[in-house]
Amino acid sequence: MNGTAKWIWYYGDYEIFHSLLLHQRRQEFGADYPTFWNQSHVYPTVTFLKRDIVTGSGQFTVKANGKAYVILDGKRYPTDRSVKIDKGTHTVSVRVTNPGGLPAIFVSGDIVSDESWLSGFAAGCFSPVGCNPAYTLDTDDVEVFPFSYERKEPVSVNRTELGYLYDFGEETFGYLYIEGNTGDITVFYGESVEEALAVSGSEEGRSALVYESVSVHGSVKLRERAFRYIHIVGSSRPDRVYMDHEYLPLPKIGSFECDDPAIKEIYRLSEHTFRLNSREFYLDGIKRDRWVWAGDAYQSCMVNRYLYSDPEIIKRTVLALLGKPPYYEHINTINDYSFYLMITVYDYWYSTGDYDFVRRIYDRLYALYEFAVSRLDENGFVCQREGDWIFIDWAELDKEGPMCAEQILLWQASRCMKELASAIGRECLCAPDTDKLKENIYKYYFRQELGGFIDGYQSGKNMINRQQNVLALLYGFTARQESELIMEKVLCNPDVPPISTPYFEFYELMAMCEYGNIGYAKEMLQNYWGGMIKLGATSIWEAFDPSQIGAEHYGMYGHSFGKSLCHAWGSGPIYILGRYVAGVKADAPGGDTFEIRPAFGIYKSFSAVVPVKNGRVEIRLEGNTVRVRADCDGGTLICGGRRYRIKNGEDVSASI
Repeated sequence: MNGTAKWIWYYGDYEIFHSLLLHQRRQEFGADYPTFWNQSHVYPTVTFLKRDIVTGSGQFTVKANGKAYVILDGKRYPTDRSVKIDKGTHTVSVRVTNPGGLPAIFVSGDIVSDESWLSGFAAGCFSPVGCNPAYTLDTDDVEVFPFSYERKEPVSVNRTELGYLYDFGEETFGYLYIEGNTGDITVFYGESVEEALAVSGSEEGRSALVYESVSVHGSVKLRERAFRYIHIVGSSRPDRVYMDHEYLPLPKIGSFECDDPAIKEIYRLSEHTFRLNSREFYLDGIKRDRWVWAGDAYQSCMVNRYLYSDPEIIKRTVLALLGKPPYYEHINTINDYSFYLMITVYDYWYSTGDYDFVRRIYDRLYALYEFAVSRLDENGFVCQREGDWIFIDWAELDKEGPMCAEQILLWQASRCMKELASAIGRECLCAPDTDKLKENIYKYYFRQELGGFIDGYQSGKNMINRQQNVLALLYGFTARQESELIMEKVLCNPDVPPISTPYFEFYELMAMCEYGNIGYAKEMLQNYWGGMIKLGATSIWEAFDPSQIGAEHYGMYGHSFGKSLCHAWGSGPIYILGRYVAGVKADAPGGDTFEIRPAFGIYKSFSAVVPVKNGRVEIRLEGNTVRVRADCDGGTLICGGRRYRIKNGEDVSASI
C-alpha cells in the first residue's frame, strides 16, 4: 500500500531557495538592499531516483517543478502523463532542471514520491531527498512558503498635517491593503508613531526607514512589511486600510506566570516578539533587514526549546545559514557567528537526539570548521583576516589583534565539533588541541589582578569587559576559583561597563543564573525588559538605554529610526524563566531524560509549562512547596537535596 505522496527536492535546496528569496526583500529609504555576504544556490539540475520498487501492474504520474523527463527501467517518458507499470521490480528516475527555481517532483499513483527516494546533482552523488509535510498535493507550489494569514483592522485613525495615521495596536507583519481612489500617495511604515510621522524630505537618517509611493485607483496590495503605524500622505483619505497578518502557525506550549504581574507581561511580549520573528527561518528583526544571522539564530534556537519546541524551524535555519561548501568567508562574514552555528547544531542534537540531521549536514559543517581553523594565527588564535567582521557585541571593545571572546568561542565550538563527530562515528581531524588552546588563552588574556580576561593583549590597554568573561563562565571554561573571581571583580563590579544589548545581556543572565545569582536576573527582567514596557513597547527592542529620552530610544546605526523595535534576541526572558526559575533542562545527550531544579525564593509563587523532548512538564511553586506533573517519563525533580522520579501523568510534590 502506498503512503502519502509529497513534493521532494535535493536535501537543503528548499531552505537555500527560500533564503535567496528572503534576503532580496530588504528595502531602506525606497531602495533595495540585498545582503552583503555570499549566498549558496540550489543545484539547477537534479536527478531523483527510486530503486527496487516492487509493485503490481498499475500506473504513476510525475509532475515536476521545472523541465523534466522520466526513466522507467531504462525507457524514457514525459512528465504530466500516466506511465503504465507492470508487475515486478522496477527502477524509476526523474531528471529535472530549473535554473531559476527549485527543482522538485511529485509522483502519484501506484508509485509515490516520499522520503524513501534519493536525489543527486552529479553522477554517483545520491543522498536522501528533502521534503516538507506542507506540500502533499500536486497543485502545491514549493516556491511559495506555506504561511497562514489573519485579517487585521487598525484600532484607530487620526488626521495629520499631511495625511492620515493608522494604528494597528501592536507590532505586526504582513500585507497592507488600501482601497479607494486616493491617487498618488506615499505610505510611511513605523514601529513607533514618531517614525511613521517622520516624512520631512524623506532623507536617509531622518525619515522612516521604510516607505513607498503608490497610486491607488480602486485598491492596491502592498508588499509584506513590519509595522505598527501606517502614515498615508496624500490629498484624500482612503476608503479603507487593513492588513493580512502573515505568520507561521506554531503550537503554544510554554508559559510562565508568577506573583509579579510585570513578569507575565514581559513573557507575553517576549513571546509575541519571538513569534513574529519565527518565519521561514529565525530572523533577527522584522522591520529593518529581516535577514538570518547566526548569532541571533543561536539564541532563538534556545528560546524555541522553552516555548514551542519546533525542530523544523531550527533545521531550516541551520541549512539556510550553512549553505554549501566551499566556504570563502565566515557565516554572515562574522567570525563568532560561524562558531555559534556549530554550537547551535550541538545544542540541537543534545536536546533532541536527532542523529539523522547531524549526519546529513556534517560534511557541510565540517567544511565550515576547516575553513575557520585554516585562518588561525601562529598561536592558534582566531584573528581578523581580510573580509572578516569581528563582532562579539555592540560595545566599545578592544578589537586590536586577536580578541579573547573569539578564542573562547573557538574552544567551545571545537569541543562541540568533536562530540558531534563522535556521535555519528566520524572524526574531526582538523580540530586544534583544546587543552593547548585553553592554556594559551590563560597565558595571553587572563589578568589575576583585574579579576578576569581582558579583551585583547596586542594593544597593551588591558581593557576588561564583561563579554569574554561571560562566555568563559557560560561554557565552563574556568575553574571554580577563577569563576568566583570573575563574578566578584567583573560581573558584579559596577565599574566594568554594563552590557547595553538584550543580545549579550541574555548571555550575562545565563552566566549569572548558572552560578546561582538568579536574583540578578530577576532585577534585570524588571528594570531592563520592564523598562521598555513602561515606555509603551508592544514588542522587545534590539537595544535599550534607560538614560535616553523620547525618540532617542529609536536611533541606531546613525539613523534616527534605525533600531529594531521587534528583535528576536530580546526574547531571552522565555529561556531564563523556563530554564532557571522553573529549572527545566535536558540532562543527557538526546533529551530523553530531563531534570527540574525549581528556584525557590525568587518569586513567592509561580506556575510554568515547559516543553521537553517527549512532551511537556508543568511546575507549580507556592512558598516552599513545588508540584510537578509531566505527560511523559524521563524526568527527575531535584529539591532539598533529594531526587524524585517523575512518571507520566503522576503528580510529584516536594518541599524545602
